[in-house]
Amino acid sequence: MLRSSRALVSLLRSLTFGTAATLASATLVTSVVGCKDESQPEYWVDKLDDAAWRARAIQRLEQFFEDALTKSNKDPNTPEVQALLNKVVDPLTKAYVDNYAELDTKTRVSLIKVLASLRDKRTEPALKKAFDEFAKKPATQKDDADIKWAARAATDLKLPSLGDSLLQAFLKLKAHTMLGGIAYKDVNEAMVAMPQASWGGPLRTALEPVISAPTGKTDAAEKLDDYRDQLFWQTTAAEVLGILQDGAAVEPLLRVILDPGKADVHPTALLALVKIGKPAAERGVKLLKGEDKALVEFAGKRIQELTKSKEAPKDRPYVPVAALVLGTIGRPESIGPMVNVLKTEDKEINKAVIARELAKIPATPQSKEAFKAAFESISLDTTVPPGANALQMLAEAAGMFYDPGMIDWLLGRAEATRGAGDDKKALQTAITITILKLAKPNQLASAKRAVAAYGTQLEKDLYAQVEKLLKACGDRTSCYLAEVEKGENQDQKNQFAGIKAAYMIAMLGNEQSRDELIQRLDAVENAAVRYSSAAAIDYLSPKGSKDAAGKLKTIINKNKQSADSNKIQGDAPLKHVMYRIESRAG
Repeated sequence: MLRSSRALVSLLRSLTFGTAATLASATLVTSVVGCKDESQPEYWVDKLDDAAWRARAIQRLEQFFEDALTKSNKDPNTPEVQALLNKVVDPLTKAYVDNYAELDTKTRVSLIKVLASLRDKRTEPALKKAFDEFAKKPATQKDDADIKWAARAATDLKLPSLGDSLLQAFLKLKAHTMLGGIAYKDVNEAMVAMPQASWGGPLRTALEPVISAPTGKTDAAEKLDDYRDQLFWQTTAAEVLGILQDGAAVEPLLRVILDPGKADVHPTALLALVKIGKPAAERGVKLLKGEDKALVEFAGKRIQELTKSKEAPKDRPYVPVAALVLGTIGRPESIGPMVNVLKTEDKEINKAVIARELAKIPATPQSKEAFKAAFESISLDTTVPPGANALQMLAEAAGMFYDPGMIDWLLGRAEATRGAGDDKKALQTAITITILKLAKPNQLASAKRAVAAYGTQLEKDLYAQVEKLLKACGDRTSCYLAEVEKGENQDQKNQFAGIKAAYMIAMLGNEQSRDELIQRLDAVENAAVRYSSAAAIDYLSPKGSKDAAGKLKTIINKNKQSADSNKIQGDAPLKHVMYRIESRAG
């Protein structure tokens, strides 16, 4: 460089005369030698300090990063990408933090978007700034999307130092606004990705407000906005409290489930209680027995308020809610209390729900006998909200005991249950399908008899699939494992063969069979077969299994990253089973 500079000076001197010309030439040389190349990131880093150039500098530095990432096959850990990050991360972060108030909205959001895309922990001051500024002055316009990009980065980086700032921003984000509409999912994902124990108190408080759905045109707009906001806050709060396994959240979560006005939050709150596990089950038992006075009174009061009744309900509406909680959590120690309450319960609706939920818990002789007794005591015309026939519901639930020994009893109920008409025919059909699910090879004759007596052409076709499968596999679990993943059994017309195979695995298998079934889940694409497989995994884990839960989590995360909506939706039952067997093992 020095030699070339001297050559340039010599050339300039030969073309000019006089001192002035010489000085001018020297100045020109200095300029040529000292200037920075705009094809290099350093040039644009310097421009970040110039308000007139800042927007263009941000754009160019973003392009440098994208180009480097492309050349590195999207690997941010290559030396080339890291070298670039070392040059640009700190200046870009400083530009956002120091100039936040002066930046126009477009430039500011472009800058935080670039910083978020870097996924570098050194951007923490800028991400924190985005959350803090939003919490101080919540934006509502779609263009003010700083929080959206900061949340995406927080999800990946999981920096503990961002915890309080993220929480405060979450509590201020209104889902009904234009900004909320594009940012609420990202903020929810960030909250779920990096939960902190210190959030427990604020999130439990977030579950307290009443949720009022709009009922008429006059208040529709205002109520709808508040309704959407509360659903976002309370659903996210319930989900995170479950992840934290916050024992102090059991009562607030049970209040959510006991409140009919919060029906849209119920599934998330219920799953949170499953994650919390034993403490939630213990409180659920207390509620089922009517011993939790605070929750019993709360349930009655909320129903009275919503129905505008002068008196609190007298049919113990907390009983089916408590039973649902206990059945969904699925802990064996809940069986005894549920059976005891079932023996003394005189409300058929409550009795039907308790019996249904008993079938979800790994079976014992005690639970099966209690289920049968409840079934036999319930009339054919009993319905369970939102309008399901109680006995048809229980006929289907009977299959969840995975006990072929119940077939003769089911046949007896198909004949002996009092009543007539369409309700009885529907019950007999439901019983027939359950028999087909439970029948072993030596019980084909009973299954055929049920189909002949109560089945339509549909049940006859299903019997043909069952007969073919049982004759091919007999009592060999390995054969049923092959059938559950077979491609042709993923087609809707053959799916009952896959469902039946999953039932046979549950009835014949063990923990090893469960693990082999988990290994084959990638090939089980039919939603109904996948659901039955998930149920079989749960049944084969009566004491729970953290190892099996971990394997299911790997599958669920893999499908989530694939962005395949069908796979993600199909994993819903797997996720439920994962939490149940993980909690049961604790």
